[in-house]
Amino acid sequence: MEASWDYANAKEYVKRIKEGMPSVIINAAVTGGHQKSENPNVPVTAEEQADAAAAVFAAGATIVHIHARRTDDPTLPSHEADRYREINDLIRSRAPGILVDNSQTVGKLATEGGELIGSVGYWKSAPIEAGPDMMALNPGPMTFRGGNGAASRVYAGSFDDTERTANVLRERGIKPQVFLYHPGHLDILDHLIQNDALDKPYFVQLVFGQQSGIPTSPDSVLYMVRNLPEDSIFQTCALGLEEIHVNALSLLLGGHVRTGMEDCIDYQRDELAQGNAQFVERIVRMANDLGRRVTTVEETRQMLGMK
Repeated sequence: MEASWDYANAKEYVKRIKEGMPSVIINAAVTGGHQKSENPNVPVTAEEQADAAAAVFAAGATIVHIHARRTDDPTLPSHEADRYREINDLIRSRAPGILVDNSQTVGKLATEGGELIGSVGYWKSAPIEAGPDMMALNPGPMTFRGGNGAASRVYAGSFDDTERTANVLRERGIKPQVFLYHPGHLDILDHLIQNDALDKPYFVQLVFGQQSGIPTSPDSVLYMVRNLPEDSIFQTCALGLEEIHVNALSLLLGGHVRTGMEDCIDYQRDELAQGNAQFVERIVRMANDLGRRVTTVEETRQMLGMK
């Protein structure tokens, strides 16, 4: 099953439209750093995330991406394997068959004086121990503004750290989804391929609009897609209202889509989203109008080379 093609080849592109575009994978990122104070429909507890997973699965998503929150205070992230395992199990009980995609937890990065300045990629990750079907693999470095009196932060990760994590994921039978936030991360992706740390096809998440990442624009999307290595399957996402625009471009280019309330809590300008399924339903409508059928779980597994 062909999942992507050379979109720059005009004859091939027209042929694909006439003969049938490939089906599209929808990944729903149901929670992240947003809080109920921003949108009361953000799922934060394990039960709420499992309910959200069931809803997006019914709407057409075949992958659900999660971030664990603490039991005692769901406004805070959890980095415990047991917490991720609890959420994974609940999701699988309520949405049997959906592919569970865990976020990558990180270690703290501090100065000698103990001041927290950021986080570092950590291959002994709690989500790995929780046994997801796939997991985000975040290369560094990145830097983030503070705001509201908070200090700025950095995310650090070396070539070797990222390679080590990729190898651990392979050993555990977990499909890595390599996140690329800017063109420099293409070098890390190439490093992983050259050092045989990834299996084909390479599952890539292109992120637009993140601080210190590549800004959102059609040209940015085209640049990143144009420079992906062969045998790559890509998804796109962006922050806030920009998300739907890069998702539309991905649908046109034969790529795939990540959507959901981790990335955007507004369905439209000045209109809060009612839930994650609302975003998935919109992508399904757009995909169908463009002649792109939504994948089944079995097709998603086949396209990504998962057993």
